[in-house]
Amino acid sequence: MAARKVLTRAESQALTREELIEAAERLFYANGYHATSLAAIAAEAGRTIGAVYSNFDRKEDLGLEVLRGWGSQKLSRLATAIASTDGSLEQRLAAVANWWDTQLIAENDALILAAEFGISVVRDRDQRAAAVEACQRFVEAGRVLLLDHLPEGATHSQEVLEDAVQGVLGTAIGLAVGHMTEMTPNDRSTSVLIATVEFWLRRLGESIGVSEASALT
Repeated sequence: MAARKVLTRAESQALTREELIEAAERLFYANGYHATSLAAIAAEAGRTIGAVYSNFDRKEDLGLEVLRGWGSQKLSRLATAIASTDGSLEQRLAAVANWWDTQLIAENDALILAAEFGISVVRDRDQRAAAVEACQRFVEAGRVLLLDHLPEGATHSQEVLEDAVQGVLGTAIGLAVGHMTEMTPNDRSTSVLIATVEFWLRRLGESIGVSEASALT
């Protein structure tokens, strides 16, 4: 029988941290963010409360790590889905629609956690700033997605691009809330999101001529 590998201190701490994040995710999804204590997370992971505080200063840090991991996974799957298309606008939008249906709004527990976490940190400037920083990956992903549809080398309006990113992101957040509260049917949610993306792609396309004309004057 092979000898069991002895973990280094850094490896052991990394393993403990991962186990705590996984335990937190299970309890946040099952019981809700506010109802879950650090002591419960420690017990779920088979660790002491001291192990929790050795890795995280407070529950908000754990909540942010759970959401950051979830978001990274979803963005990776979106990128893979888009890369598997033939590059046409029709197929790319279909990939986004399928991702929205099957990867994002299908996971209601994660969306509820995001809402609960957002409410819990809204009055804490430092935690709010950390949450905003974590969301920048979604902002950047939206920016790349929109730019990919523009002709190579085209000069677009940066102002319109930023409006487009915020417009799509804001719409997506609103639709996710509508889904959680059962105010927006899934099929309407998807069609509104795709219509929003199409609208801003048209606006970006219109801005190309304006920007290039301005550059010549």
